[in-house]
Amino acid sequence: MQVATRPSPRTFYMARSNPKLRPAKLAIAIGVGLLIVSTIGMLRGVEPFATWYYQFSWYSVLLAADGVLALTGRVGRGVRGEFLLFGRGWHLASLLFWSMVVWLFYELLNFRLQNWYYIFVPEHTGVRWLSTAWAFATVLPAVFIAEAFFSSIHFAERVRWKRLPVTPRFLTQMQVAGVLMMALVLAWPRYFFPLVWGASMLMVEPTVYRRARDRSLLADLELGRPGRLLRLLAGGAAIGFLWEMLNIRARAKWIYTVPFFEDLKLFEMPIAGFLGFPPFAVECFILWQALVVAGVAVPRNGPPFAASTRKRIIATAAAAVLSVVTIIGMDLLTFTSYKPKVHELPNVPGKALASAGYDVFKLAGSEPIIVAADVGSERRFAEQWVETAKLASLRGIGTEQVQLLNQLGIYTVTELANTNARDLVERLETLTGTDWVDARVRVWIRGARGTTAPQAH
Repeated sequence: MQVATRPSPRTFYMARSNPKLRPAKLAIAIGVGLLIVSTIGMLRGVEPFATWYYQFSWYSVLLAADGVLALTGRVGRGVRGEFLLFGRGWHLASLLFWSMVVWLFYELLNFRLQNWYYIFVPEHTGVRWLSTAWAFATVLPAVFIAEAFFSSIHFAERVRWKRLPVTPRFLTQMQVAGVLMMALVLAWPRYFFPLVWGASMLMVEPTVYRRARDRSLLADLELGRPGRLLRLLAGGAAIGFLWEMLNIRARAKWIYTVPFFEDLKLFEMPIAGFLGFPPFAVECFILWQALVVAGVAVPRNGPPFAASTRKRIIATAAAAVLSVVTIIGMDLLTFTSYKPKVHELPNVPGKALASAGYDVFKLAGSEPIIVAADVGSERRFAEQWVETAKLASLRGIGTEQVQLLNQLGIYTVTELANTNARDLVERLETLTGTDWVDARVRVWIRGARGTTAPQAH
């Protein structure tokens, strides 16, 4: 009979000072440190953290979380010091690239759905495109980190339920159902938009099942072992909350305009919209496995699936071209305002204010008497400048739209709050000669009414 003994202090010290764990500790320190610095910078309006807070914070979270998993030995073979993401260069590069491509697929669908849009993006094309790719590259890594975390605490590890009979007919029915769901989404997006978060998984998962059972969630269910599926669902819920929380205070961010769910929101997401994150995580997992079994993505474990070099090059090139085309489409359809500049505000002495250290956001939050003193002007003028900055910084309106609103006699947030949304859309369309998305104007007016008490009219 063996008697359990406590490790000696020397053994404990040697474990803590294990040189193999230094990269994990460094990852945690850098991740936590960068998150703290970027958060303080964002709260104080310091660039680039204020605009790109989402990117800085998410890479900080991924780095720290991967460090924790490595430090605790909860990855793969259970070897302490082994990273999930950052230990394999080609796998990480492949994951980041295809993560960007996968999310841009949903951006392509959003041209039809019009469920979300982006505000205060960088005006320089190259910077805007790179920051977009930088942000979207976090999607798949976040899904896998979340699933690994729940796996590390043995979540749903021993859950068993009735085995799912998987037959060729069942696989075909799944794919037909996925195609029909996607057709409904594209034909009537206003009513069937939620189906977008399930259609692709139904179309793609049967192929994964046929090619590699160990990568298939269907194969798990066929064995009556739903643990991996449940961990993905739980992870999707967790990272969905984190996605929205880290988005809310960034200047460059997304805003949702989901039909029927515009009023009740947590952060920028309609409450009901959080139900979409769990199946979205499952879909991301399935799409990645499909790329792996097709031989175009580099798996974390084991050799890549057989595919010719020519096939990999063609697939990567096609994905890159489609990504560029989609981002160009985003420039036209879903990037709705650039980061506002003080010299672009109408009837505002931009050079003088910039020399005094003001940008649009600082001006919007300043007292007119202080602004007047800083630039040597009268208070009544400073009050107008502050009101213009408040209007430009409200809910992604931006300087171009402020100029349009001024032409329609709207100069302050209060005047916007007292405007009827449908009437304003009609006036904007008459003024510009182009169609306007009604939901975005409603976002402006709702935001204005949330910051001031509108007068009866």
